[in-house]
Amino acid sequence: MKFTSTRYKQLLIHDLGVTFVDGEAEVIDKTTAEALRGLPSELGVRAAGGRPPKDVAPERP
Repeated sequence: MKFTSTRYKQLLIHDLGVTFVDGEAEVIDKTTAEALRGLPSELGVRAAGGRPPKDVAPERP
């Protein structure tokens, strides 16, 4: 899962072992992803992309 940091482009979260490069970090561990979602909003960290909501059917060609 990809996370972005809009406020701090080179953010390092040592306790989680996550380093943002140019405002982006790739996280594969579910526990780490949940911890990043729980960070204070002042850091500007949010999940990028993700899955579409389940109530939206995928378009078919």
